[in-house]
Parts: sequence; C-alpha cells; structure tokens
Amino acid sequence: MSITRATLVAAAIFFACAANAQPPSWNAAQTEVWKAIEQSWVDDVAENGKWPKDYIHDAYVNWGDTSAAPQYADSAIKWNRFSDESSTVLMYEISPAAIVVVGDTAVAHYDLVSVTENYKGDRSREVGRITEILIRQGRNWKWLSGVNFQPKLND
Repeated sequence: MSITRATLVAAAIFFACAANAQPPSWNAAQTEVWKAIEQSWVDDVAENGKWPKDYIHDAYVNWGDTSAAPQYADSAIKWNRFSDESSTVLMYEISPAAIVVVGDTAVAHYDLVSVTENYKGDRSREVGRITEILIRQGRNWKWLSGVNFQPKLND
C-alpha cells in the first residue's frame, strides 16, 4: 500500500509540475496573434524588407526606451532600415507573457532576449519587454502601436 501511495504522490507531483511548464491555453485568436508576432520577428531578422512595412497599420505609432518621442509609421520604417544597415541580430528568443484579444483588437506582452552585432563587430546581449497593440484587418493582424523597454534586472 505504501509503494502505491508513494507512486501516486510522485505521479501527482510530476503531472502538476509538467502542467505548469506547458504554454498557456490560448483560443484561436490569441494563437493567430502570437503566430503573427513570431513571423514579424522572422522577417525582421531576415532583413527582407517586410518588417515593418508589411506589418504596420498606416496610423502606427510606437515608443521605445531609446526614442526621444513616439515614432509614427514613416519614422519607424526609416529607423528600422538604419538598424538593418548598422547591426545584425545573431540570435533572439521571444516568449509570450500575456495576450488578450477583444473583438478585432489584441494586446500582446512578451519578453525578448537577443544578441546583436554592430558594424564594428562588437556583440551585445539585450533583454527587453515588449507590448504591442494589433488590430485585425480582414484575415491579417496589423500593428497599431507598441512600447518596448529594457527592464532593470538585479538592481
């Protein structure tokens, strides 16, 4: 009896821990939003010209911690092109924190870890927090706004 009880307790602990390690349960809309975000990063890192031009809404505005003021669509495209010319993303990982979808509007919070190399060959590792607001247009999600910042870790 004690072996069976110990086995059941061990199995319960295993399954409880395994359940916590699983990705969140998302509905179809949340999954669509996350897939769009993942693809935007693939295109951004590939420097194929699709990000941000093909992803952002005409009324897009964002504000990052390295921007003096909010950037509208034209400015965001210009600065992204400059970044593509002056640095390269060597590796990145994005992890969702939360995604909320109400109707045709989504708010996505996620974390970023990246390693970039600048034009001098210097490498840097960055950790970021990103919040993006997307709106559905037809079958696609378009970026309407966003904010990103580097958290102060271990301060």
